[in-house]
Amino acid sequence: MSHSTGDVGSVTKVQVGLLRLQCGIQHYAWGDPSYIPQLTGVDNSLGKPYAELWMGDHPDLPASLDGSTSLPALIAADPKQILGSAIVDRFGPQLPYLFKILAVASPLSIQAHPSKSKAKAGFEQEDAIGVPRDASTRTYRDVNHKPELITALTDFYALRGFRPLDELRELLVTVPEFRGLATGFKSTKDALRNLYRKFMEFDEQQVDSVLGPLVERLKIREALRPFELEEREYWVLKSHRAHSCERHYDRGLFSIYLLNLIHLHAGQATYLPAGVLHAYLHGVGVELMANSNNVLRGGLTSKHVDVPELLQSITFDEETPVFVDPIALSATEAAYRTPFEEFELRRIQLSDSLSHESSSACGAEILIVIAADETGVTARVTGSTTGDSVTLAQGQILLATHSTSYSLTANSAATLYKATVPT
Repeated sequence: MSHSTGDVGSVTKVQVGLLRLQCGIQHYAWGDPSYIPQLTGVDNSLGKPYAELWMGDHPDLPASLDGSTSLPALIAADPKQILGSAIVDRFGPQLPYLFKILAVASPLSIQAHPSKSKAKAGFEQEDAIGVPRDASTRTYRDVNHKPELITALTDFYALRGFRPLDELRELLVTVPEFRGLATGFKSTKDALRNLYRKFMEFDEQQVDSVLGPLVERLKIREALRPFELEEREYWVLKSHRAHSCERHYDRGLFSIYLLNLIHLHAGQATYLPAGVLHAYLHGVGVELMANSNNVLRGGLTSKHVDVPELLQSITFDEETPVFVDPIALSATEAAYRTPFEEFELRRIQLSDSLSHESSSACGAEILIVIAADETGVTARVTGSTTGDSVTLAQGQILLATHSTSYSLTANSAATLYKATVPT
């Protein structure tokens, strides 16, 4: 490997092959203080929330190679050598995906992601009227859409997509505080759109008049018998305690009743196209998405909520949640398949007697060692096209540039996850 430092202008010899990455953390308030620090070996005795470990070249938190050469700078110096001509021609001179470890301690925002055309139009409009790109009130952070896949590393609870319309019609009758809010609700897409719009456009007094009695009733029930995690009332109270302020109730609590509550077991996944309303409630997962940070929020957050944009972007369809199980590709590798062209997640499982051979990296691949046994297992990555050899401990991250073939061995059981582009 050749070595370089500095910004784009000082990258004179482009590094290729197997490259260690240093990746940043997002310390959002809902983050878990334990999982990511333990994964990466970082002291967190102060209990700071570690919400997301970002692995990629998105400008909001790009990785670096050595603390001084950023991944965007490396790619910009010679995109086709790092990513391959086919990737650059299809997606431009950047990674088409953003790879994350997500650690959720308390419910995060009700949200949806825009389509690519909506993101481009919204971004350009905000630029045109002079909204700073780093402004807290900005809705569109980039021009890309953000379909995503979440794969559970622990038990993982989430809300995903609107419940069947017949269930919602029954809800409006059986929940006392909702009776009369949608008299004569019909099981139609338009009725669902109107119901959600009503909840999102309530003024604060209307929100409080419905949610106040609801929350107080649930607190009384909770005192008699604590709710289980499989019951949405558990998440209503947990979300209320995390997000409602002293004077007002968070309107995002409505969505907990409207959306499917799902439980992913370790190794199970679900994916989210543009427009699907969702929220992650608790657990740790590997998240892979198109290279974007566009989020349209609908409550359970202190961040910017843009109700008109959200309403224009949501897909108002009843859903049966989509679950994705890994498909075995070999004795060591399994793939999580989605309809999205920008990314594919692979899981690689090694042992002292079971190694893994990778053919040429498609585009550029990012690998992270997620699980290792208590003996301090390490994974050794050897590049057959470059002769590089890198030893990775738990939580360490590697970039394999375009066309790099490599083998993986371990001194004991180890699990790695890999972000790649579908061939």
